[in-house]
Amino acid sequence: MKITKREEPYLYWLHNIPELSEKAAVLLLENCESPSQIYRMSRQELKEKLISWGWRDKVAERKAEAFEQFRKEWRLEQAFEELQKKQIRMITVFHREYPRRLFAMASPPMALYCIGELPKERDCTVAVIGARDCSEYGSYAAGAFGERLGRAGIRVVSGMARGIDGIAQKAALDGGGRTYAVLGCGVDVCYPASQKELYGRIREQGGVISPFVPGTPPKKQLFPYRNSIVAGLSDAVLVIEARQKSGTFITVDMALEQGKDVYAVPGRLTDRLSDGCNLLIRQGSGVVLSPEDLIAELVMLKNRENGGDRENVGNRENTGSRGNTGGGTLGGQKEISGWQRKVSPEELQARRRLCDRTEGLQKKRRQTEQDKQISGQMSLELSAEDGILGLLDLEPKSADALYEAAGKRGMQMTMQELLADLIELCMEGKARQVSGNWFARAVAYSD
Repeated sequence: MKITKREEPYLYWLHNIPELSEKAAVLLLENCESPSQIYRMSRQELKEKLISWGWRDKVAERKAEAFEQFRKEWRLEQAFEELQKKQIRMITVFHREYPRRLFAMASPPMALYCIGELPKERDCTVAVIGARDCSEYGSYAAGAFGERLGRAGIRVVSGMARGIDGIAQKAALDGGGRTYAVLGCGVDVCYPASQKELYGRIREQGGVISPFVPGTPPKKQLFPYRNSIVAGLSDAVLVIEARQKSGTFITVDMALEQGKDVYAVPGRLTDRLSDGCNLLIRQGSGVVLSPEDLIAELVMLKNRENGGDRENVGNRENTGSRGNTGGGTLGGQKEISGWQRKVSPEELQARRRLCDRTEGLQKKRRQTEQDKQISGQMSLELSAEDGILGLLDLEPKSADALYEAAGKRGMQMTMQELLADLIELCMEGKARQVSGNWFARAVAYSD
């Protein structure tokens, strides 16, 4: 069905009927000439169609009654004009702009509402998801991956939630990239309210998307479907910090069902926020230790799809999209016993480059260790301040522990001098004082 501009107000009305499911709406559109024809349909005619499609008599009667009542109350032209004033676009499965990726879903949404833009088919998109109450480590990882993906021209898709989602999306914007937020409410509702600034930036530098009609308040039962669309719009899913039982796994499961690749950032065994990621790795997901690892994976996946055509891998770097493979994958490998995927020449070249780089780093590291043994000093001439910064980590350390570590590195200073340097680092924003004599490295200055 071709939807003309004249038919769009009728289509918007149809999608707003409370008692009419999307399944019924799509059936009506497929079996009628236009949305305006449905609008003019009689109550009895609609009831008969619903019964013929398998709805029970009483259910069909209730839906037909609601249909007729809603048509009397709805202000057709005025409602659509208000939608346009809010700069909200309605994109349905009958529009050319509708994301083809979503057809891999078991139940793709009939319509998407969008402020801004939708990701283009040629764009490489990655869902970055994780815990809302993330740790310093998770916050740093989300920022590092988001910023690097943004600079690489890879689109970040997430739910604009607190924690990993929002941090990664903000970092992608800061890196000059574009990001897309899929909401569990109407696109004109900023949820959570604390993300108001990010919401405004995404509208201008990406798009805010929702399958729910404008004005829909956030409800718990809406978020699983939101998560499914996050997975659907993405070529791959990256998990950064997640508890073993969390909503993140809803997105992961739906991504696997849609044939998407899943990657995880490993964490420490003692951190409960890393249990989910470590479990995914144990089950066979891809392991990424840096943004470059993920970008390299996407390059190889795209090259296999395009037969080695590197020009279409990304907008600014060689990155690309991945279509439905018909089954879930973890880290790019099929979960079929005894089956091994054929390695393409492009992937072999990428692996050789990785091996050469690793060998070079190992050689450089061995040379550095030899230099240390010969000189009995650190290979780099660090100032006392830089040396102390090197002792700090994201996890807070006591001044006593730092003093002991400094002594082992041959740094000659008193405890008073150490504390003075630590306070100076805090004033410069390179470190932070957690409490008392406990200090940690600032996220922005983490390696």
